[in-house]
Amino acid sequence: MLVPVDTSQTRVKIDMAVLLVLYEAIHLNRNFITVLTHTKSLSNPVTPTTPNPAIDRSLPLPSSPTTPAGKQPTGLPQPTNLLGTFFTFSSIILQNIKDDSSVTHARLCLVIITCIVEDQFANSFLHDPNMTFPVTLHRASLLHRKPTKDGLSHVRPLACSLLDLMVEFMISHMAKNFKLDLYRKCLGVVHRMLCYQKRCKIRLNYNWKELWVGLLNLLKFFAASEEHLLPKLNIFAVAIEVVKIFNLFITYGDTFLPNPSTYDELYYELIRMQKIFEDVHSMAKRYSSPDAHSEFHSSASQLAANLVNVRSISAHFHPRINAWSASHHVTSITPEQVLEVVRSNYDTLTLKLQDNLDHFDKYAEKLNEAAFFTQLLRSVTNSVRETVGLSSVQQLTLLNELGSTS
Repeated sequence: MLVPVDTSQTRVKIDMAVLLVLYEAIHLNRNFITVLTHTKSLSNPVTPTTPNPAIDRSLPLPSSPTTPAGKQPTGLPQPTNLLGTFFTFSSIILQNIKDDSSVTHARLCLVIITCIVEDQFANSFLHDPNMTFPVTLHRASLLHRKPTKDGLSHVRPLACSLLDLMVEFMISHMAKNFKLDLYRKCLGVVHRMLCYQKRCKIRLNYNWKELWVGLLNLLKFFAASEEHLLPKLNIFAVAIEVVKIFNLFITYGDTFLPNPSTYDELYYELIRMQKIFEDVHSMAKRYSSPDAHSEFHSSASQLAANLVNVRSISAHFHPRINAWSASHHVTSITPEQVLEVVRSNYDTLTLKLQDNLDHFDKYAEKLNEAAFFTQLLRSVTNSVRETVGLSSVQQLTLLNELGSTS
C-alpha cells in the first residue's frame, strides 16, 4: 500500500486489513515512524502519463507523486517518501466518500494521520525545511474554482502537503449528509499541527490564507444550513473547533506565522468576513438562550463565548476603517489601505486571554474508537473468511498444525 503507485492502473484497491495493520503499527510502535520517514531516490526519471478519459475512474488515481507542480519534468529523479505516498493514498480515499464503506476508509485514514501528527519525531520530519518532497493530492472538481491537474505539487515540507490535504477535505464535503465525525478529526489534525508549530516556534512557509478561507466557508455553511443540520447534528461542536483554531492564530500567530504581513492578512480576513462570525454568533445565542430548551445549549454557549475576540477585532477596526475612508474622502478602500489601518491600530486593541488554546486531548483508542475498531475487525474477519473459503477438512488440518506449533 505504501509503495509508489503504478499510473497504468485506473483504480485504487483498498485493503482494509493492510490499512488496519498500518494503524496498529503506528499506534503501538513509536519506532515504526522511522519506517514511514524513509526516503528513497528513484533510479529512473519520472515519465508522466496521460489518462484515458474513456476509462471508468470512479476512484481516480493521480499521477505519480514525484511530478513537480506546474512544471515539466526535468528528467532528474525525485526522491520518494512513504509518508508522502500515504498522503497521496489518503487524498484519493477522502475525496471518494459515497457510502458507509468509504466513510469507514476515510475515518481510518484520518485516525492514522492523527496518530502521526501526535508523534514528536514525525512532526519534526514533517516540518523539516531540508526534507522536501513533491506530493500528489487528488482534488475534487468544484464549480467555484478553476480546474487543476491532479497530482501536481511543489517540492515542499510534508507539513504543507498535509495541510493542503486537510483543507481540500474541508472545502469539498459541505453537503446535507454532513460527515461531522470526519470533520472533527480533520480539524483535530490541523489543530495538533498548529500546536506543534507554536510550541517549537516553527514558521512554516505556507499559504495560510487557504486554510483561513476554508474555515470561514465552513462557518458560513453552518449558518446557511442551520435548519437542516441542527435537528440531527451538533454542528456547534465543529464550529467550536474552527473558532479555537482562529483564536490560536490571533493569540499566538506572531510566534509561528512566517512574517508580520501574514499576521496582518489574518486580521484582514477576520474583518472582511465579519458577517459570517455575526451570523454564527446569532445562531449560537438563539440555541443558548434559556427559552430555547435545546440539547445543544452547552455547546452553543461555549461557541458564543469563544467568539468574543473575533467580534472584538471587527468592532475595533471597522469604525477606524470608516473614519480613515471619511478623512481621506475614499468611497472604496483598497486591501492595502485596510492593512495600513490595521497596522496603525494594533496598540489600542484589547483582547481577552483564552485558556487551553494550544491544548488537545491525546488520541485514546479505548475511549473514542473502541466500537469503531470492533466493527471494523469483524468486517475484515468476515471478508477474509469469504475470500479464503476453507473447507471443514482444511480448517481442521490448519487447527491441528497451529496446535502442534504451540
